[in-house]
Amino acid sequence: MPSQFEDKHAIEELIARYNQSLDSGNYSQWVACWSDDAVLDGIGKLLTGKAQIQAFADQYESTTRSRINGLKHYTVNILSTVDGDKATSSSYLQLVSTTDKGVKIIFTGRYEDDLKRVNGQWQFARRKLHQDMPPV
Repeated sequence: MPSQFEDKHAIEELIARYNQSLDSGNYSQWVACWSDDAVLDGIGKLLTGKAQIQAFADQYESTTRSRINGLKHYTVNILSTVDGDKATSSSYLQLVSTTDKGVKIIFTGRYEDDLKRVNGQWQFARRKLHQDMPPV
């Protein structure tokens, strides 16, 4: 059984993989961050199950990433509590646009996550985004 430190590190890696795969357009890797029965809430709609999460990923390029130059998700202040094969996590989010003219904050918020270990890998079971401000 991994140590608490190893589990917390793996959860931080999952969050980083979520951000970087979404920002780089590697949507298959992004979808792999989710459990089969996962729920994504707080993005203007409630997505339930991997099929709906996959459908969101399929349209993300044309509806979001292609419209915002240099879109980057930054997640910080990650706090996780691990209990066996389940965990909870909270973190802060900044979504920014980066261009040669500078950086613009699109919005900020806070994630609340329920995670579970599936086949030895941490995945999101539920991710709730609380936005601090509406998207600019």
